[in-house]
Amino acid sequence: MNQNKPSYEELEQEIASLKNKIKLDKAFLEILFDAIPSPIFYKDNKGIYINCNDAFSQKILGIKKADIEGKSLYDFPELIPIEDAKIYEKKDSELLASKQDQFYSTNVKCSDGEIKHFNFYKAIFKSDENEALGIIGIMMDITEQKEKEKELKKLAFNDPLTNLFNRRHFIESSKNIIALSKRESNEVSILILDIDDFKLINDRHGHENGDNVIIFITKKLKEICRESDLIARWGGEEFVILLPNTNQKGALKVASQIKEVISSHPISMAHGSSIKTTVSIGVSQIQNEDNNFEPALQKADQALYKAKKGGKNKIVTV
Repeated sequence: MNQNKPSYEELEQEIASLKNKIKLDKAFLEILFDAIPSPIFYKDNKGIYINCNDAFSQKILGIKKADIEGKSLYDFPELIPIEDAKIYEKKDSELLASKQDQFYSTNVKCSDGEIKHFNFYKAIFKSDENEALGIIGIMMDITEQKEKEKELKKLAFNDPLTNLFNRRHFIESSKNIIALSKRESNEVSILILDIDDFKLINDRHGHENGDNVIIFITKKLKEICRESDLIARWGGEEFVILLPNTNQKGALKVASQIKEVISSHPISMAHGSSIKTTVSIGVSQIQNEDNNFEPALQKADQALYKAKKGGKNKIVTV
């Protein structure tokens, strides 16, 4: 008789120990799976959910995991719109067909009603025979990153005080407008305006009220100009406006309206009082031979100088 052969009781104890270890390992993996803050899901190769973590069930669908397992995308029409389900299904089909890892970004309506932007990372899990058994997907919330990118882009193109285009973006955008106008034989004009005695406003009322004046004038420019007009804060108290489909006569009419509206409206100050201000404006039409706005802007700037020298609150054209 083999003395080293384990007894029946010892085998049972060893099996029980292994079962307990497997149970503990499984429990640990489930806890770890649900502790991951990024939504994760498993589907079989027919598109049926096998499992998901708490982040997916709670943050994305807002229902219990038990109500997700065994269902497909089309079983949640009130949570996943049909048109979105079709897009996800198409992506899954492409993944299974290519057998390559998949990455894409899209907006997702979450259980709290917010639309958030996610990166999707998907991969196939396979059998020992290399058969595609299903898909595992991980969703990374990049909403905050997208908002920061949007803000950085805005800062690159827009003046932070007025939200008007800055000089750099005006120069780039004007090229396309002028090129299109030349092809279609349309006239383009440019205005440059300067707030009269702006340094005096800052000195007397403070920079906060100086900003109020700039914001007020920005508001009036937006009200008067068309959507097709390109308005930019050129720097300090100067603004430039590109007027497509506008000849010099039309530009003078716009300039006159701007001058009258600004000079006739009081501007509220931070301390409760109000002041009135005026602007001087130089006007020029872009000539057919000009490839950009700069020659016309130089002429408009010369006209602005004459307006300033001539007593301010004036319009001069060249």
